[in-house]
Amino acid sequence: MTSELDKATQSDVDVEPARRATLLFVRMWAIAHILHLLIAERNALDTPWNISVVALALVVLLRPESGRLFAALLVAQLVEHTIEMPFSPDHWALVALVNLTILLTMVAGRSTSLHRLPQAFPAIRVILLIAYGAAALSKWNVTFLDPVTSCANAIAGIISFGLTAPLAESHLFNYGTVVTESMIFLLLAIPRTRSGGVLLGLAFHFSLSASPIIAVGDYTSTVYALFFLFLRPEVVGGVLDRTSSWARRSAVVRDARRRPPVTVAIAFVFLGFGGHFLGPVPVATLYVLEQFYFVPLLVATALAVRDQRASGRPRARLGRVQLLHLPVLLLALVWALNPYLGLRTTGVNTMFSNLRTESPNPNHLFMPSWRLTDWQDDMVTLLSSTDAELQAGADNDLAVPLVALRRIAMDRPGFEVTGVLHGETIVFGPEEGQRELEPLPAWQYRLFLLRPVPTTDAPFCPQG
Repeated sequence: MTSELDKATQSDVDVEPARRATLLFVRMWAIAHILHLLIAERNALDTPWNISVVALALVVLLRPESGRLFAALLVAQLVEHTIEMPFSPDHWALVALVNLTILLTMVAGRSTSLHRLPQAFPAIRVILLIAYGAAALSKWNVTFLDPVTSCANAIAGIISFGLTAPLAESHLFNYGTVVTESMIFLLLAIPRTRSGGVLLGLAFHFSLSASPIIAVGDYTSTVYALFFLFLRPEVVGGVLDRTSSWARRSAVVRDARRRPPVTVAIAFVFLGFGGHFLGPVPVATLYVLEQFYFVPLLVATALAVRDQRASGRPRARLGRVQLLHLPVLLLALVWALNPYLGLRTTGVNTMFSNLRTESPNPNHLFMPSWRLTDWQDDMVTLLSSTDAELQAGADNDLAVPLVALRRIAMDRPGFEVTGVLHGETIVFGPEEGQRELEPLPAWQYRLFLLRPVPTTDAPFCPQG
């Protein structure tokens, strides 16, 4: 019969890997917050909100065991996200959904203790599957699958400095991207292939971040942290052991660890505000630091997964979602379905996808375009404007939703724009004889942002 001492010892063995995995997630999640805002602001933080988020994230890196500090970071991110709405990138909304899930867990448990954090992990895994599934799904459209118009081929040429030009009209990049993203989703969803999905996801997103031309390290750092939740705690512990061992060999790391508060303060000033007065230097420095973060994690994870397979350890489970998290999952699903419902078309897990759900030519292969509103039906083909940005849109043969023009008129009143709406040429503006652009209701202005769309076959790849 197993003694009570043996049971207690086994319990300690089981708890320690989970605790280490939780602390690593906290650190990686703090880094994701830092990289998002530093990259978005080009190392020139300029509001109390983004400054607060970065400062709190750095303090969390110093004290990852503090649940209160971690909770404060999550609240600060939600405040920053709310204030910046509707201008929210795909992954910042994903971060907000994850943060809301964690905070609900803390509120329900009446504690900020990190030992409750794993209770939120099943729901967080589902949120990532929804977001990543939506990203993969959005690329199954005729425009993305055409190498001439595909954002995948266009971006491959940019980030490779033109080296991929001989393959520009092949299906290597667009088909490869669609298949890879779809496979990552499927592998993560299936227990037996979950670790393979993590490795493929880490490698794929590192490849996108390796070039300094397109700054997507913020998205990469977000999914890196979330991918790790699909690994068993023992595997995560193996990653932590290896990366810690490698870090101890670096004189730079050893010097930084001698006085962590000083290191963090210097990083906060240089990386957070250096863009105001040092130009591209902090931007380039941040890019280098990203690679020193992504590469060791990728290599260490590959080695740890190899060890897991050799030892025959069981696969990671998705876990049981708690009832209190269901509203967040529903919100994540509705957010992902926005384009197909005739609602918001930016920041909804469709970046670089070429997806078009707007009239008159939706381009998805099989997803229908339902309509809860007429926002995507009233499209104005731009002809000319006194506003520089709208004139640039006219020069590039873009069409803009009428509700988007109404938003722009609220932000930059007084401009005139001539365009074609439902076959009729109309001059919009404040003068007599022009059609006035009515202001949007506050809720619509705050929540729903619609993008322009091309009217020709020229590649058009907005990040949102």
